[in-house]
Amino acid sequence: MIEFKISAPGRIVLSGKHAAMYGKPVVMASIDRYTTVKFSELNDGPREIKIEFPDVALSLNVSLEQVLNFFSCNNSFDMTLDHCRLLRLVQSWITLNGMWSTQEQRFSLQTFFFLLFIIAYDKKFVIKSFHVHVSTQLPIGAGLGSSSSFAVCLAACFIHWARLQNGANYAFNEQELTSISNYAMYCERISQNYMFGADNYVCSYGKTIKSRYEQDSYYNDIINMPTMKILLIDTNIRQNKDERATQIAELKHSRPDFVDLNLRTYNISSTNICKKLVAMNNINQEDNIPIHEIQMSVYQQLQTLIYVDQLIVQNLGLSHPSIDMIGSISRDLGCWENPTDFGGLVYILLPPIIPEEIFGNLERHLREMGFNIMVASVCCSGVRIDD
Repeated sequence: MIEFKISAPGRIVLSGKHAAMYGKPVVMASIDRYTTVKFSELNDGPREIKIEFPDVALSLNVSLEQVLNFFSCNNSFDMTLDHCRLLRLVQSWITLNGMWSTQEQRFSLQTFFFLLFIIAYDKKFVIKSFHVHVSTQLPIGAGLGSSSSFAVCLAACFIHWARLQNGANYAFNEQELTSISNYAMYCERISQNYMFGADNYVCSYGKTIKSRYEQDSYYNDIINMPTMKILLIDTNIRQNKDERATQIAELKHSRPDFVDLNLRTYNISSTNICKKLVAMNNINQEDNIPIHEIQMSVYQQLQTLIYVDQLIVQNLGLSHPSIDMIGSISRDLGCWENPTDFGGLVYILLPPIIPEEIFGNLERHLREMGFNIMVASVCCSGVRIDD
């Protein structure tokens, strides 16, 4: 009986979050909060597919015959070329069969079945009875790439199942990582009308990148940075991505020169942040200068750039009083806060050496103000087979 577990990290936007739609670079890194799928074939009992997505309160048993009938009836067209038609068919099928009751469940199921069908069609593997359990450490809708991590995890699951059916069992190679990223990107592109595939790339490879989107394509530059600690603060605000995009578009229409100036500043800031991350990765001992002093010097330069990033957010009217409040507290530590994305989380890049008393005071103040916080690492491993 085939059994395995696969995990994929989330992703965090370090700089340029509002500039992607205008072709400006965005700096993204993987974060060590994982989505995990546990998969096992079912050789005994009813012929069915058991689906458990506890984070969206979904537990469902679907007849295997029902799934195979859908797959065979719609196997007459090229699923790998007509993604939009496949998604529409999946959406109608799960709705007509009453498989979901909330939008979160609907989105999760359409992602699950879209990836199952397209990868089964492409890889020619046999769909058998199985049990799949997907859980995540990522808060949903909070700007840490939970949907991208979910899609990457499922794409990796079905690709690995196809490999095991053919007797292959090894870590994902470069070609397979590219396939995983692309399948997840296709799914998100048509289901969310979200063209920026860099999210899926980061969740697949676990790399830090400077990415830009131009004319239906995105281009990634790999940034070699060390693993660094951040403090994540949940503001309990959930911003609507489409509303924010509309807000920037309207501002660009009414004040084009002002917006263009801020976008150019974003471009410069993101580029310089990448340079400082590389510098942090390449630090070596210098004559008569302790290495921690060199690290702190580069760190302070990074903080200045992060401050510029947050100023742009404020200039564009995209900040929030809670975010500004967190900033006033974090400055006591000599840090600057920065929103991670549209989801309402703020990150603080922690210095290489933090006095325990200062960090404890920062943590206490944030908790007293009602914020949930956690320490995480950026620049971690990508999608992986755990066992």
